[in-house]
Amino acid sequence: MIAAYRDRVPAEIVEIWEQYGYGTFGEGFIRVINPGVYEAELGDRIGKTQGDGIAIPVMVTGLGDLVTWEPSLGGLVALLFREQRGTGLGKPASFLTLLGLDGAERLEADESFIFIPLPSLGGPGTVDTLRKRPTLSAIEMMVDLQGPIGH
Repeated sequence: MIAAYRDRVPAEIVEIWEQYGYGTFGEGFIRVINPGVYEAELGDRIGKTQGDGIAIPVMVTGLGDLVTWEPSLGGLVALLFREQRGTGLGKPASFLTLLGLDGAERLEADESFIFIPLPSLGGPGTVDTLRKRPTLSAIEMMVDLQGPIGH
């Protein structure tokens, strides 16, 4: 997998894959993922419509947000499906420093906390409306319900 993405993502992302593999950081809130799986499963649901059209999924959050590397922006972008918007996270080195990368845990399952109903669809977005869901199918459902996020 690393060989397929080595020339497509920054060295900092490759270094994480080589040192830690897939795992969690930020006390389990950020998960480093296999981009090939997410590209295969989500494909056009990633919704890259601006710039060069390239958005490589590299991480997910515990809330089902997808973090992509976007070469045309030279930075990471978080797709906040629960709010149906994207936001820039800056250069990989700066973002990864904030996570305090001091080791990784192996994931047992690919789950995220998802607001049911979504705040973007009128839900309150409160802690008591968070439910555990499989990340990939949750993202698929959120995009199917509200459309892709233009970024």
